[in-house]
Amino acid sequence: MKHRLVALTAVVAVAFTGGCGALGSAAAGVSDIGSTTPTSKATPTGEAGPTGDVKATGKAAPAEEKAPGKASVKDAGDLPDPCTLLSEAEVVDLTDREITQIDEDGGAAGDATRYCQWQQSGGQLAVFLSRTTAEDFDITINEAEWVDGVGHDAYTHSGHLYVLHGTVQIDVYSRGASDAQNLADAKSVAKALIPRI
Repeated sequence: MKHRLVALTAVVAVAFTGGCGALGSAAAGVSDIGSTTPTSKATPTGEAGPTGDVKATGKAAPAEEKAPGKASVKDAGDLPDPCTLLSEAEVVDLTDREITQIDEDGGAAGDATRYCQWQQSGGQLAVFLSRTTAEDFDITINEAEWVDGVGHDAYTHSGHLYVLHGTVQIDVYSRGASDAQNLADAKSVAKALIPRI
């Protein structure tokens, strides 16, 4: 129960800061942001045309998938760094917003919670990974709405999409469009993350 209250405190902190680039680390129980990486605009991927220029295909180049034979950490093992799970091009493709800065957690192997935050023109995308149990995940707030079509179980609350994948809780926060579009973007992000965890 305490874990859920800490997670809710983090949700409220992010919601009230409006994505200023710094998360309430004391409230979330994670270390301060380890580094801030400015980024250039993602370049479109596609095919080279007859003059050598690249035509955008509307598809982002995928981030590196898990190596063949590498075990999933959905039930045990160190949580991955979320910043390595999606390429910049994928983040732009999934949210339709350019990246202006990437805030990394500076975490290490064995940390109980990992996060990455992509600051974007007109919005942001944040991904938090933490260990949980099905029982703890099912303890929700009355205002939570269950969501179908992603992960083992999923619900939304305060603009965050929480997804259960084995013993990993994936928390996706997408801001910058309508509530319905933000949820659709968060679901797309979660679906892209699940096979990589």
